[in-house]
Amino acid sequence: MYFRTEINTHNILNKVTFKLDLDFDLELDFTLIGISSSLRDYRLCHFINKHSGLKLQFGKESPIDHNGNIKNKPQSELDYHVITEKSKTKYFKHHFPMYRYCCNQFEFEYYLINNKSLENGVLIPEIANFDYFMLIKHYIDSEDLDRLIDNLKSIPDIMLVKEIEPISLKSKENLIF
Repeated sequence: MYFRTEINTHNILNKVTFKLDLDFDLELDFTLIGISSSLRDYRLCHFINKHSGLKLQFGKESPIDHNGNIKNKPQSELDYHVITEKSKTKYFKHHFPMYRYCCNQFEFEYYLINNKSLENGVLIPEIANFDYFMLIKHYIDSEDLDRLIDNLKSIPDIMLVKEIEPISLKSKENLIF
């Protein structure tokens, strides 16, 4: 005797969700130094310029472009690093004071940025104990970096200077400008 058993299977439509993980590499082509100091930003710049030979000046970027033309940007974008933060109902802008030193050919760029905004926001909350960050775009060799760190440590009102690995920060996107 032969029994045939059929199993009636229903095609159950499973809801399939896909998670698209866009793990793109942020433009983290810079060296980051954390600085703790009780000095105001303009005083700190004075001492950094005096001890390191840099010529930091106020503003995120020059109001004049590479061709000698005046940039068509609001003054706040030229002077400050502006971060927009969204709360549940509103958008808030935070203005972080910045100082810059760039050579004419933009082979190197140094930026000193305040970790606290004019509105009392924090640029990098996970390391809020640092008052300032020095961001060095493009390549700096280890001898020059060590010399710069030693020069910063020689300023009496600087309590702590430390190189920070930007990739390890949760808020690393706040350092992109």
